[in-house]
Amino acid sequence: MNKNTLLAFVLIMLTVLFFNSETWNRLYSEKILNQPYEPYQEQVEKQKEKQEIGATVQPTKEQPTDHQTVSQQQQPLGEENEPALTDTIKVETDKMIVTLTTEGGRILSIEMKDYLSDGEYINILPEESEGGAQLSINNQSFDKKSFSVVDQEKRHIVVEDEPFVLTMQAEVTTGSSVQKIFTFSNESYKIGYDIKGDDLQGSRVTVGWLGGIEESEKSAGGIGAPVEQRRVHFFDGNSVSHIKESDELSGRYKWLGTTSKYFFINLISENVREKELYINSFEIENKDESSNKTVKETVFSLSYHTFAESNRLNNFIFAGPTSYSELSSHGELFEKILFPVLGWTRVFFWADVWFPPVAEFILRVLLFLQSIVKDYGVAILALTLLTRIITYPLTHSSTKSMNRMKDVQPKINALRQKYKSNPQKMNTELMALYKAEGINPLNPGCLPMFLQMPIFIALFVVLRKAIELRGAGTFLLPWIKDLSQPESLISLPFDIPIYGSSLALLPIAMAVLTYFQNKMTIKDPNQKAMIYFMPLFMLVLFNNFPAGLVLYWTTSSGIQLIQQYILGKKKAVIPEMTVKANQKLKTVKR
Repeated sequence: MNKNTLLAFVLIMLTVLFFNSETWNRLYSEKILNQPYEPYQEQVEKQKEKQEIGATVQPTKEQPTDHQTVSQQQQPLGEENEPALTDTIKVETDKMIVTLTTEGGRILSIEMKDYLSDGEYINILPEESEGGAQLSINNQSFDKKSFSVVDQEKRHIVVEDEPFVLTMQAEVTTGSSVQKIFTFSNESYKIGYDIKGDDLQGSRVTVGWLGGIEESEKSAGGIGAPVEQRRVHFFDGNSVSHIKESDELSGRYKWLGTTSKYFFINLISENVREKELYINSFEIENKDESSNKTVKETVFSLSYHTFAESNRLNNFIFAGPTSYSELSSHGELFEKILFPVLGWTRVFFWADVWFPPVAEFILRVLLFLQSIVKDYGVAILALTLLTRIITYPLTHSSTKSMNRMKDVQPKINALRQKYKSNPQKMNTELMALYKAEGINPLNPGCLPMFLQMPIFIALFVVLRKAIELRGAGTFLLPWIKDLSQPESLISLPFDIPIYGSSLALLPIAMAVLTYFQNKMTIKDPNQKAMIYFMPLFMLVLFNNFPAGLVLYWTTSSGIQLIQQYILGKKKAVIPEMTVKANQKLKTVKR
């Protein structure tokens, strides 16, 4: 990695951090949009009823009355003082364990059986939340209504070969009933969620998921470990859109969901239909046990309104990992939620157009390589080598151009010194020198480097976001048990500010390689400080990045160093051959 690449990478990282900062959000809102800036706020409202499970966290932005899908101020159908008899039912499939409550017929937790954290199944629903599968009919909430389980006495059901149907029913004062019908199967992360009512046809039905989604991956701290930001995604039958703030939308939609780093919860209709989508963001506080610090996280509550065309409204809930094979298998464009572009780059560089397909292609290549070599560490090395082969003409051209500029630098300095009092003459002489030496004064070496950056950035994001790397080790580095987590060769008994609390080998190796690269390329005395600053910066930056990402970048740096060395040797051999050829020519003439 040469000096310009390093500088470009640093500038990109700093720019991205700025345009995702509170300062830029406030400036953009107040100075550009001329709108008051409203930061996310937290409002925690405790339940008054004894049967409530946990504390209810409400969005700070109140919605109009006809938008309230689960508000505690709404009166449920039936008698106001009717006691809610609370019971829980667990349904276990090969992929997950879903806990439901008879209070509102809601989903309280969804545990992923294939994914562990601290030896326990990951629950992708926040513990102290309202859960999911809320229901309101004609603006009357059923979320406090007591539901009974129909024709099922067991409270822990293990799904076998055939799909299991759980029917929960609530009576209403008129003698009619409303049913929530959940369907579970072993081979899918999809849960059927149908609503059936005696007088449902023509009613305004609200389906909600107010509990949001839990972030399973906690920040390791340090400059290289950003807090994961949740997103909301929706599909109109043609394309998938993404947002990261509260919003209200109307139109024809198929599904609406929210993501954490590695998991996806989605409300899906049977077909594309007219809906009103309501997306509300609120903050919760989580305590980081390792650092004993309180971290604020943004969570989204989701709901949509539609009109029932019959007495049964068919829906689905997808709750599962964001693995590419799983998402793409449903044919609903779920995979388009993997690499959303929501920052300033979509305005200036149209990154929302080109970046998602590039990142998706690189992920598919990585998965293909892993299917061959059966080791993600080896697959990352193969992907790095493949990327270097593809970009070799560009890097070779860039390196040659910069070396050529370095060779003629003494002549350029001499001309500037000679004609410093005559800028017009100096420019004329410089252009003549560039032409004589065959150099483009616009420094074409920057163009190849610029063309490579989309690939490098896509690799950076893919290796950080791919759940396939979670829990995957590699025989190449046996002490690394999880390529999705930062490497930790030695755990320090204290925390170093910015750097973190773990000593890792790969970032140190990368810093050493960066040092030797700089020694080979930086000859300007005014830039000597970069030789020492950049390795230190890279060491601190990458110490808390996922090990898979650092493995890629370290290998890439090593290949770049070899390339620079070979090019330097060729450069030294060519003048020597030229001198010998000239001497031989003179001997022949004599």
